[in-house]
Amino acid sequence: MRQNRGLILGSLSFGHGISHLYDMGFQVFMPAIRDSMGLSYLQVATIAGIRQGGFGVVNLGGGVLVDRLKRQWGQILTGCMVWSALAFLVIALSRNFPVLVMGIVLLSLPGALWHLPATAAISQRFPDRRGFAVSIHGFGSNIGNVLGPVVAGLLLTVLVWNSVLLIYVVPALLLAAFVWWTLKDLGKDTGTETEQNTSVDVAPAAQENRINGLSAQFREGARMLKNPIILGLVLSSTLRGIGLNATFHWAPFYLEEQLGMGHFSAGVHYALLTGMGIASAPVLGALSDSFGRKMVLVPGMALASGFSFLVVGAGDTIFLALILAGLGLFSFALHQIMQAAMLDVVDRGTEATAIGLIFGINGVIGGASPFLATLIISHLGGFGSIFYYSGILTALAAVTIIFIPLRRREVAGTAE
Repeated sequence: MRQNRGLILGSLSFGHGISHLYDMGFQVFMPAIRDSMGLSYLQVATIAGIRQGGFGVVNLGGGVLVDRLKRQWGQILTGCMVWSALAFLVIALSRNFPVLVMGIVLLSLPGALWHLPATAAISQRFPDRRGFAVSIHGFGSNIGNVLGPVVAGLLLTVLVWNSVLLIYVVPALLLAAFVWWTLKDLGKDTGTETEQNTSVDVAPAAQENRINGLSAQFREGARMLKNPIILGLVLSSTLRGIGLNATFHWAPFYLEEQLGMGHFSAGVHYALLTGMGIASAPVLGALSDSFGRKMVLVPGMALASGFSFLVVGAGDTIFLALILAGLGLFSFALHQIMQAAMLDVVDRGTEATAIGLIFGINGVIGGASPFLATLIISHLGGFGSIFYYSGILTALAAVTIIFIPLRRREVAGTAE
């Protein structure tokens, strides 16, 4: 039963949802954390940069390792949940900026690692409906994107942020047990070359082959960037990701400090920005399978850019909610289609390496973006200026996609 691809997709999507519930909820905590600890905006930017840069570093190296450690995918996913619980415990107990930074470093690891084995497993089991399956995995994250800010905003109205994060430790540990039960055999079901090379029962000579194979996997990752399709997707994803992350980091401050919203109201509006992919992700994923990735990505990014330019003009009116909802339709859904486009052109056994490139380069380059965003906020119109910054970068990403010769690889059969 644990090798049924429907159960695997469901379990991965559920775990992805809880992971994003924590991740998007944490953004809502940041104004409260800043007020409680007296942080400057530069320190807030440092926290955002650490999260984004750490996410990138883990992905760049982690993708190669995950491809080589296929038999350990279940343990890696379980470890992500245990690690999240530890990170929240450290952050909840922090009383100064250095300890808070330590907790943020810990928090940047599990989210990065989760995507790698999860996306690789989905790609291998759904070669016939890859865009749809990756989007269903994203559908789970979008449920978390909706619930995370709302739950965080609601709890902040009755509890201090430290207490809420202590509460979050318990569900993370319970989820670790669920992930272990449903996914502990993930990656052990096929006799691929990757699995054989990473078996623990190997002779000493084979151990040397494993090391050589790992070096070859790193070389394969570098070789991928010579492919114009992959290079173009990495570039467009980085442009889009930098803008989107700036929006996610600073939108709670815009809602609470510039518009004067309370925690709960800001959480609801933030949920519209992050979670409307519940409605759009499966639809856009299926359309990309049928009509091609570019036919969805280009108009989707154009619309996302347009909505971003409209946010500030809406002010604190009903139109703001509608515009944030429109922007939220494309927040994560487009990234999932870009992942599917990348997986269309890479070889089996290198999926995690490819996804690691997208997330890794995005995170490493984007690690400096929070500091640039701080300068924009300080000198170009306050928190609202971030939406213009994001809109410009998204428009550039759309133009980049136009010139990428995307194609969908023909699939001979499905992986049950």
